[in-house]
Amino acid sequence: MASWRLVCVLAVWTSVLDLAQCCPETCSCLDKYTHQFADCAYKDLLLVPIGLPSNVITLSLSANKIKLLKAKSFINVTQVILLQVTSLWLAHNEIVTIERDTLALLIQLRNLDLSYNKIINFPWKDLANLTALQLLKMNNNEMINLPKDAFSTLKDLRSLRINNNKFTTIVQGTFSSLSSMSHLQIYNNPFTCSCSLEWLRDWITESKISVPEEDYIICKAPEHLQGALVTKMPKLNCKAPTVSITYQPNLDNTELYEDFMVVLNCETKGNPKPEVSWEVVNAGNQNFTFSLPSVVSAKSDSPINDKSTNGRFLVFQNGTIIIPRMSRKEDGNYSCSAVNDLGKADSTAKVVVAGEGEDGQDGEEVEGSVVTESIRGSTSKFEVCSEYSDRLPLGAEAVNISEDGNGKEPSR
Repeated sequence: MASWRLVCVLAVWTSVLDLAQCCPETCSCLDKYTHQFADCAYKDLLLVPIGLPSNVITLSLSANKIKLLKAKSFINVTQVILLQVTSLWLAHNEIVTIERDTLALLIQLRNLDLSYNKIINFPWKDLANLTALQLLKMNNNEMINLPKDAFSTLKDLRSLRINNNKFTTIVQGTFSSLSSMSHLQIYNNPFTCSCSLEWLRDWITESKISVPEEDYIICKAPEHLQGALVTKMPKLNCKAPTVSITYQPNLDNTELYEDFMVVLNCETKGNPKPEVSWEVVNAGNQNFTFSLPSVVSAKSDSPINDKSTNGRFLVFQNGTIIIPRMSRKEDGNYSCSAVNDLGKADSTAKVVVAGEGEDGQDGEEVEGSVVTESIRGSTSKFEVCSEYSDRLPLGAEAVNISEDGNGKEPSR
């Protein structure tokens, strides 16, 4: 019996010695209630210390001067991952960067505190592995982007704190997977109260989750809503963008030859007003992108593209693109896209000089034709600058491409 007790005493002392030997000098490693606790807080550390015990359960690195978390920060000197860590406290450091896969290895984490740092870009994909998380504190950082699927695997998360960051919006569905969550802090973020945030207004009001400090969940933009509560944001007449392309000449009955002028006009609708751009692909084995200004200036009759391209294309603020002298170099796909908070719409016209390729049927490339895809209806017409009108074929007229994409003129 005495020998058994001696063995037990020796085993305990061996464990204590092993723990002490594995503990960095700057830390205090204790065994509290059968849980190994490594206290490295308030030590002016610049990096995660090397030599942490492999069986540590709680690791406190709070109130240091750590600026970087490396992918191997939580692998000890024997190359053993600290798999048993369930609580990691890193608040009140100076962390700017967390390398990808740094946190993904800590699959037993239940509590993670990264608050009061300077984090801008967080490795959101690391959270996918941390399915045991119950508390996640990321408040008081400088994060800007929050992916919709950031928390998609965190079924056990109960408390999430992302307040006091720089999030301008939160995508609808971001919190949908958090079936156990009871507490959410999102206040003091510079929210843009546009169509993409309308869902949050209703969600806060209707959700059973506690969302404290509603008086500090306010709009930073647009200017006319600055300072307004998100929960009091007015209902907006939001509409997804639509795109319609019209072109001249009507190539249903006119073949397109070299030196002809082609005019394409992009008409868009949507609320808020969409951002519009033209993309020209494979024009002389070159690609061009022309973004239209959101506000039309007084000189709207002048091309917005520079001299490097305006010999081949003339792009105007009203959505018109002119090919002054068609040649095989200008053959290609001319795509107009419109983007707003509710999505993106685009339309493509394929312009080909007569005499190239094979005759096609039902959407295949046709000689001297314009083929369009994904186009919504419109009945607008547009005018061509008089200085180029002499290059249009006799009798040429603007044609609207209807929703079924058949390229027929609208009925009058």
